[in-house]
Amino acid sequence: MAQTDIRPRVIVLITDLDVSRGDEPDRLFHHDGRPFTTAECDLITTCTPAEMDIAVAYMRSMGDWMSEPQTVQKALIGLYMKYAYQVPDGFSGSVYDLMTDEDYAEFDRLVEIFKADDAFEDRAGHEQD
Repeated sequence: MAQTDIRPRVIVLITDLDVSRGDEPDRLFHHDGRPFTTAECDLITTCTPAEMDIAVAYMRSMGDWMSEPQTVQKALIGLYMKYAYQVPDGFSGSVYDLMTDEDYAEFDRLVEIFKADDAFEDRAGHEQD
């Protein structure tokens, strides 16, 4: 069997990354709210451009049925991961420290959209209860 450099576990982590959490910007979280373990953080920072491309392609394929908040979250993940795989060994800062001013502004804009959509969905859910 041919050996591949693509690691499915990394792709799964990328697609399960919830970057909308503004309360702890230096921590990574799963969509279900669980924080990434140290091992998961270490693994995701080693993602390759090929693994990122596969994860983004997967998320795009899901785009036909994705809601607007999910589409915004997909854009957030793509922007975050653009820098996450560039984190050098021993770097004590945050991925956000590596972002250009333009990308950081876009990231903030997308987070605000995502939070607004999330708050709207929460209100709508409570009104139905």
